[in-house]
Amino acid sequence: MKYKRLCIILVACLLVFTASIPSYALALKDDGTIDLYEVFSNKKDRMKTEVGSRIFKWSMHLPDDAIVYKSDKVNYFNMYTESYRSSVSLEVIKNEQKYTLEDILYSKQMNNPDSYYWYFSQKEFTFNIEQDAQGEKYIRIVKMDPFYDYYLVDDAAEEFSSYIENRIYIKNDYIYNLEISMEGKYYRENPEMFRKLVSSLILDYDENNPYLKELSDSVSEHRDYENTSYGWRITVNPYWKEEGISNARVQHFTAVYSHEEIYGSDESDNEKEADFNNYQSFREGITVSLVSSALPTETSEDWAQEEIEKLQQNYNDKVYEVLISEKMNLGNMDAYRVKVKYNTVPKNPYIVDTLYVIGNGYKYSVVANIPVKKYNEAKTREAFETMLKSFKLTNQRSKYLGKILDPTSLINWNDSKEIKTKKYNFNANLTKNWHTYDSFYSGGYGYYDDYYYYDTYYYSGMSNQESVSAYQKDNNMNLMMMAGFDTRNFDDIIKNYVQALLETDEVRIGLANIEVSSATVGTVNIYRIITEYDLDAINQFAKADETKSYDYNSISNQYTYAVKIGNDLYTQTVTIPLANTTDHTKNEMQQVWENTQIVGVNYNQRITNWNKHNNSKFQDTQQDFLLEDFSSFEELAKLIY
Repeated sequence: MKYKRLCIILVACLLVFTASIPSYALALKDDGTIDLYEVFSNKKDRMKTEVGSRIFKWSMHLPDDAIVYKSDKVNYFNMYTESYRSSVSLEVIKNEQKYTLEDILYSKQMNNPDSYYWYFSQKEFTFNIEQDAQGEKYIRIVKMDPFYDYYLVDDAAEEFSSYIENRIYIKNDYIYNLEISMEGKYYRENPEMFRKLVSSLILDYDENNPYLKELSDSVSEHRDYENTSYGWRITVNPYWKEEGISNARVQHFTAVYSHEEIYGSDESDNEKEADFNNYQSFREGITVSLVSSALPTETSEDWAQEEIEKLQQNYNDKVYEVLISEKMNLGNMDAYRVKVKYNTVPKNPYIVDTLYVIGNGYKYSVVANIPVKKYNEAKTREAFETMLKSFKLTNQRSKYLGKILDPTSLINWNDSKEIKTKKYNFNANLTKNWHTYDSFYSGGYGYYDDYYYYDTYYYSGMSNQESVSAYQKDNNMNLMMMAGFDTRNFDDIIKNYVQALLETDEVRIGLANIEVSSATVGTVNIYRIITEYDLDAINQFAKADETKSYDYNSISNQYTYAVKIGNDLYTQTVTIPLANTTDHTKNEMQQVWENTQIVGVNYNQRITNWNKHNNSKFQDTQQDFLLEDFSSFEELAKLIY
């Protein structure tokens, strides 16, 4: 708890310190990004008297002492001004439903819930549609902050309550929601100050206004971004920005605005098609990383070829295509380029264009991710090409930058490691390709671990079930081993589980196959249940029906072994995403079972043959429960336990 108190004290001190700084001090620097709290980017901008956004077409009066906060896109703007004793907020959202002012007025009036709690109450005195000095119609809502009414009564409450005016406009295919709150006593003494502020909003952006500060103009043209901690430079596209902190070891760049936001609704057909399915299984943009130090003998080509080999081992050859694999001439850098097209989501294929660079004693990767539909547009493709080819190494590096070991080169991945349950005698010998879940790998450290210990000590319940799990990073394979007390008949357990699998839609229409086999070792029965999807069949099915789509990273083949000894049930399942199902990954899966022991016995070595079952024996429609889609092993666990 002392850590929490310390953090709260530090934050409070920081806020007090920030509030005490004159506003012009907050306006002295801008590192080229648009997600800063400061308004001004240089000295001459201190003369600006308005702020706005050319993208969302608005501008507004800027008081001399204003402190401004804004979103990355500047579609949310918040300002506080001590001289006006006021706070201002403006939210701009797309009018996708084509609402009118009358629609919004109706919604606001009819959907205000009556709340038991006073602090949700409203004191609205005006609710009308009016017209401003520019001739723009808007909804005008005048209200008071009900806070003082809870403590004071009658005139005293109204004297101190903040005066709030909410204006809602519709223009440029956007909804503008402006709200200004002024301290009550100050408003009663200076109503003209409020009118000056609220009437300064203009739903337009005057490019020729010398007193207007564009809040995002720092990224409205190509600019060089230099990472002075790790020694590299790249040219960033207009209206792009870096995410997170500057000079990070892993720096991601992404477009701030969509095509429509910049160019209006007259977007290309390809852009519209891309909106058909908004799901993306990748992160669009460019990422630059300093991976590790480089060995004297390493070359970018060797590094790239290793990555291609990993791709071939861990991805089904039907879900990707290597478009380019070539040496690059980028000045004095050792660079190699690999461009891969992924079809893991057939209706949204995407390109991963990677530069492998070795220089200055380090290994750098520059990765561009872009949807194929955007990549097919010449201007967009050229913009990505420009960014990739602009990458340069510099001599400007942090004095603290030293050797960064590549951990993958320090480990023999064929070495064995054991995974086992603590209470039950259930274990498997894996290779170090498999990683286990624990507080270290999941990033737990510090006082968070103390809270975890506290919860475990005081709230952990006794259980007769136990599980352990592991995963592989390069192919997203997962292993789950569970053991527990179960007095049900083994055949009934298997029948219920298989019956649920057979009821899934993909199995019913032939897009997935279920194979059930059993074997006997002495008095012990063993079941093997395999669920495998047909990638070609799914492709054809989705092509024939535009409403259907699949992500092959999310659909997983399952390989389950179940053994029951007395009243204890042992299950082991490996799941492999369909996109990652290859001969290599299936061999990795098989190695797990072959090196598994249950109560000290390796049953795989004692099985002489598997007896394959006809699925019809599991299709009994008489159920005592509602069948659901048990498509994951976690759901199997719920059924079994």
